[in-house]
Amino acid sequence: MTQSTKNKLVKALERLIEGEPENRELRKKAREGKLKINNSAVEKEAGLSVGSLRRHEDVQIMVKNKSLEVRVTLDGSGKSPVEVLQAEVKKLKSEKTQANNKKKEYLDLSRSHEKALARQAAIHIKIVQDLMGMLHESQREKAMDKVVKARPDNLIEGKFR
Repeated sequence: MTQSTKNKLVKALERLIEGEPENRELRKKAREGKLKINNSAVEKEAGLSVGSLRRHEDVQIMVKNKSLEVRVTLDGSGKSPVEVLQAEVKKLKSEKTQANNKKKEYLDLSRSHEKALARQAAIHIKIVQDLMGMLHESQREKAMDKVVKARPDNLIEGKFR
């Protein structure tokens, strides 16, 4: 069983390298020039389930090598596989740096908004306390009951009595 699976995977890899897959989705990607050679594409082309390649490490290595060779030939700049991988690493590091910068920017913005919200809440509580202080004691409880009945989730912690 495993030898026949391995043969299917190898033949599927060869078809992908030639750019003539049998799978409908992969054929469409090949026509559009978006076909990538990776483990999932090989499994799909072979008509096998996801993860069936995990037991065939030698085929996985072949997929990695062929994928790298295809990327080198598509690059067309005459670079070696090592240079192509180094360029990819450099690009990924740059993207990671940009993502970290955005993350820091959004975190700082979130913290400033949090502080502004806390200031507004403090002002709001003070205003409500002052307004409750203006009411007669007998009317304060009725006013608070009205507020709670209107929106039970709209409670302001404060000392009103």
